[in-house]
Amino acid sequence: MGITGPEGHPLSRPPMVEAEAANRAIAIADVLGVPIYVVHVSCVEAAEAIARARARGQRVYGEVLAGHLVVDESVYRHPDFATAAAHVMSPPFRAKTHQEFLWRGLQSGNLHTTATDHCTFCAEQKAAGKSDFSKIPNGCGGVEERLAVLWDEGVNTGRLTPSEFVAVTSANAAKLFNIYPQKGSVSVGADADLVVWDPAGTKTLSAKTQFSKGDFNIFEGRTVKGIPSHTVSQGKLVFVQGDLRAERGVGRYLKRPAFGPDFGASKLRAEALAPTAVVR
Repeated sequence: MGITGPEGHPLSRPPMVEAEAANRAIAIADVLGVPIYVVHVSCVEAAEAIARARARGQRVYGEVLAGHLVVDESVYRHPDFATAAAHVMSPPFRAKTHQEFLWRGLQSGNLHTTATDHCTFCAEQKAAGKSDFSKIPNGCGGVEERLAVLWDEGVNTGRLTPSEFVAVTSANAAKLFNIYPQKGSVSVGADADLVVWDPAGTKTLSAKTQFSKGDFNIFEGRTVKGIPSHTVSQGKLVFVQGDLRAERGVGRYLKRPAFGPDFGASKLRAEALAPTAVVR
């Protein structure tokens, strides 16, 4: 039966609304003289707004979700309500024509990080909106599959180099969120958090085999080539060839400065451009 969003619901809003929001936020950041990080870029128009601002020298950064790079809006027309509802999120999945432009944003350096907005709801929870679309809980999973999907659709197709893959999945985020080189770097003194990658390994993604506790997988049935073989966290093996060894409670809070180098640079630039006061 599929689903159709009522007027005003995020699913019904055209990409131009997202683009307008991005343009306004970028303009406000420019006036304030601060860097800005735009999350969930899902359409050509928003990506172009970021590219224009960066061409002017503004410190603007963009994030794209793995799902928006490979899943398109046809999922909302699926005859099974549960399947269609499982894909409801914001921004919604767009027309397929947007995907290649988002990939080009990553290639060109105008989009900098990849995320998932991992927020899962089971079929029973999604069913709350069966008679009222606006009551469908908003969110999808995907954090477990992010790297494999990006490698398969990015590196294996030539859209990204292995080094660019590392940048958009790890190093760039560490730098932007001010925890580099503690994270995002393989160097003396950095945290021993590493993923060992098997570029020849394959896996078919499915809710039946995922470690995540959700009952749906937006990449269901997709076979990817390029998967993690080992994961090291704090110097300990926590994933080995499909064997999950993570332990509850071993995570730790990482304190980081609120303002990174970009803020300092923006402040210096604003001071340099400020008009000199005239004393009479």
